Amino acid sequence: MQTFDLVVIGGGSAGLKAARTAARQGRRVALAEERELGGECFWAGCVPTKAMVRAAEVWHLVGRAHEFGIHTQVIKADFADAMRYKDGVVKTISGEGPEDAGLSKLGASYFPTRASFESAHEIRVGNEVIRTEKVLIATGTVPHIPDVPGLREAGFITNREAVHLTTLPKRLAVMGGGPIGLEFAQLFRRFGAEVTVLDHGERLLSKEDADISALATQFLREEGIVVHNGTRVTEVETLEDGTKRLRFNNETPPLDCDEILVATGRRAAITGMNLEAADIVHDARHIPVDPYLRTNQPHIFAAGDITGGYLFTHVASYEGGLAAHNLFSGTLIPFDHRVVPRCTYIDPEVASIGVTEATAKAQNLPYTVLKYSFADLDRAILYGDARGLVKILVDELNGRILGAHLIGPQASSVLAELAVAMRNHLPITAIAETMHAYPSFPEAVEAAALSARNFRGQVDGAMG
Repeated sequence: MQTFDLVVIGGGSAGLKAARTAARQGRRVALAEERELGGECFWAGCVPTKAMVRAAEVWHLVGRAHEFGIHTQVIKADFADAMRYKDGVVKTISGEGPEDAGLSKLGASYFPTRASFESAHEIRVGNEVIRTEKVLIATGTVPHIPDVPGLREAGFITNREAVHLTTLPKRLAVMGGGPIGLEFAQLFRRFGAEVTVLDHGERLLSKEDADISALATQFLREEGIVVHNGTRVTEVETLEDGTKRLRFNNETPPLDCDEILVATGRRAAITGMNLEAADIVHDARHIPVDPYLRTNQPHIFAAGDITGGYLFTHVASYEGGLAAHNLFSGTLIPFDHRVVPRCTYIDPEVASIGVTEATAKAQNLPYTVLKYSFADLDRAILYGDARGLVKILVDELNGRILGAHLIGPQASSVLAELAVAMRNHLPITAIAETMHAYPSFPEAVEAAALSARNFRGQVDGAMG
């Protein structure tokens, strides 16, 4: 029986980062992954979807070319060609590297198969059982499919199938008003589909600040996307011509469509892992961990989406590195929840970090709101898209940033400045007093920060 210091189950961002880190430290490492290495983000999430978003963005911009004094004849947007562009981008990013993502060069073993627990220290990989001192579970999540009568019979797609379509659905119903659903809703709409978003919550992007959510909804509706909030699908009927008819829990009329995209959340990818054999506490949504990423079994850790926390690739990678440290270190480091950027790649982009205003109120935090509209930003006006808002929550006691919420062109990049300030406990005046290039999008953050000069005395006293 082969023995290892660490067996990593799952080869996405968290699993690969942990396996590589531990192997570089001289540990005997094995990684098992039954699908492609790289994880959901690389093959069915971040990478392909952002290429699709970009293609749709270019087509949308072509339609506005006359606004910039450019008059040209464009025949059509070919969805199949756009998807071939997406395939090329994915291939370019993946490169021509080895199938094991370089694990063997680091001395790690790679098992391209499903892994399951035989006991707390024994893992079955295919027809073989291996023994290990430590285990990291990093299998991620899979789409959650709601139990709606007729849905499975009618057929549907999730993000996994959507990134492989070659034919544009004429009429698309999107179940879910979160980042995944909205990104697909907008890009399909821009290619010409009739799109309806069905969300059971009170507003789209419910985890975002209410002001940002309202603007995002407004901009999507202006592009012709129909949005129904407070609406839950109760039944799907398949008509004789193949049309899918959705019925709802409220006064919303039945909706006929050609395809249904389900984006109603995620659940833990634990099917077939036999977690019971290792007595690991879990539920359908996640495997609970402590601040150091330990499960209820002290030698078994979990990292990435499987923990049910922040479902972002950058967080998974961070947790993979953190887990690799904590698995073998006598000095444990806790996960830092304070500074986690999150972005939704609709157009204009949504980006945020820290607490929302609703959270600040609920926690009775003393805060002041600083705002600046992209309508007043010279770079946005020059760019031809002055839609957007910067909203920053500042601690009234010391001037430090509690949270920042943006919607606007390149918001995902502009957010970085705020993340650095928060990570290093800098007061908002540090941004206000920093020279920013003109004209640039980060000036929107500077402009919001400039209104916080009244914190100067408090901050000087706190920092002195």
